[in-house]
Amino acid sequence: MATIPWLADVLRAAGVRVVEHGDWRNRMVAGSFNPIGVLWHHTAARSSASNPHPALNTCIYGRSDLQGPLCHAVVDYHGVFHVISAGRANHAGASRGSGPVPAGDGNTMLVGWEIDYDGVNQRMTPAQYEASLTATAAVLRQLGRDASYARGHRETSTGGKIDPSFIDLDLMRADVAARLGAGGVAGRAFGFGSGQHYVAVGAAGTLANLSWSAGTGLVRADWGGGPLTGKAVGYAHAGQQHVFARGTDNALRHWWWGPGMGAPGLDNWNTVGRVASDPTGFAYGNQQHVFFRNAEGNLEHRFYDLTTRQIAGGVWPGGGFVGNPFAFVHRDQQHIFARTASGGLIHWYWWPGIDPGSDNWGITAGVASDPTGFSYGGNQHHVFFRNTDGRLQHRFFDDPSGTLGGGVWAGGPVVGNPHAFVHRDQQHIFARTASGDLVHWYWWPGIDPGTDNWGAVGRVTDDPAGLSLPGQHHVFYRTTNGTLEHRFVNDANGQLSTDNWGGAL
Repeated sequence: MATIPWLADVLRAAGVRVVEHGDWRNRMVAGSFNPIGVLWHHTAARSSASNPHPALNTCIYGRSDLQGPLCHAVVDYHGVFHVISAGRANHAGASRGSGPVPAGDGNTMLVGWEIDYDGVNQRMTPAQYEASLTATAAVLRQLGRDASYARGHRETSTGGKIDPSFIDLDLMRADVAARLGAGGVAGRAFGFGSGQHYVAVGAAGTLANLSWSAGTGLVRADWGGGPLTGKAVGYAHAGQQHVFARGTDNALRHWWWGPGMGAPGLDNWNTVGRVASDPTGFAYGNQQHVFFRNAEGNLEHRFYDLTTRQIAGGVWPGGGFVGNPFAFVHRDQQHIFARTASGGLIHWYWWPGIDPGSDNWGITAGVASDPTGFSYGGNQHHVFFRNTDGRLQHRFFDDPSGTLGGGVWAGGPVVGNPHAFVHRDQQHIFARTASGDLVHWYWWPGIDPGTDNWGAVGRVTDDPAGLSLPGQHHVFYRTTNGTLEHRFVNDANGQLSTDNWGGAL
């Protein structure tokens, strides 16, 4: 039987408030459990601000006619997720099939949220709705599934269930898809709502934010803020875009924008004269983070907390480095990688309850590019870099075993800096050759690493940037005439498409 012991960590890292109840990792009913999606319910109990989770004990211990646990988490009136099971739970019953979820045993196939409201005279609270969206997106991302794998019990039930009531399930799925597209994943390319965004320093020295969505078509916006240098990075968080770049005055430029705003906001997060590299960062819970090499050559950190509305941060110990750092979130952990002047790797790490630490993952020489990396599957984190032979070198840490692995992937040689990302259960890395060809490496469970070029030969003049969105994975790069070229593959049919977004980069 499979279990999902990562559930609380994945939810918490996505910004969901979590309470863990008892020995939930070992609380389950007998039978198979290999989840492919998420199922939404309501409890039929009436919750309130003073009694936020009236059905919690029933969901944990069951009823006279049905053994508990009756779900994997209860979502209370305030949007807090009460995690109660990591294994099979009696929540779904038989599935008649809905969307990509086939007919069969729903308890085997689906992770279940019991949203605690009565569904007759009471609707889901806004806090429950928002938390359910965020949690569903986080679990689907962990499972490598898109938003179509989120269903309502009334869609799968063979017995006429009505839950969850008062909700347009297609709209709820669309909201999950928007969060999957955003995901808090930082890069030059990132998702926001239903759109794809690419941020760069334009030829005029200001910030170019190029985007496309089905509703707007192609938009080329100039967000100003010049004069700028280097490469920008952006991510979505709490309904807004956040973009960071370095000014020629060695100060950070931070733009933010959300629906309903006019021009984007712009500030510097108290960094005047401090920034000596391209920034990197991520969304983390209710915070926005950015890291950079400072004027002394060390790793400096700033973050903004939505609750306190304060900017904080400082310098992390670990020694000097060159080039640009790369940061990502793994579970509830923050990880940042960079390279030393002698070609060694520096890895900084932090999680709640410890001070920032550093190590080198056993790499003391041979790093010839800025590193890149990602969290994978909830139990591994990975880093890639170009080595001194121009080849792609890989290193990863496996949480269950506490061991490091990796090696050199065939393909190349390449120049510049690679970019790595996760799409579903797949690992993808892009780089460029000296002659302007694209190199694309790929791996997923059951195969050896492979390589191709997505048809981009003699066209790539700067480091590529990749992006995962539900049902598609993308790559962007600057061409010989300074415009932005874009290629993507549709998962459903394997079709490769390309277009040019223009601009002057």
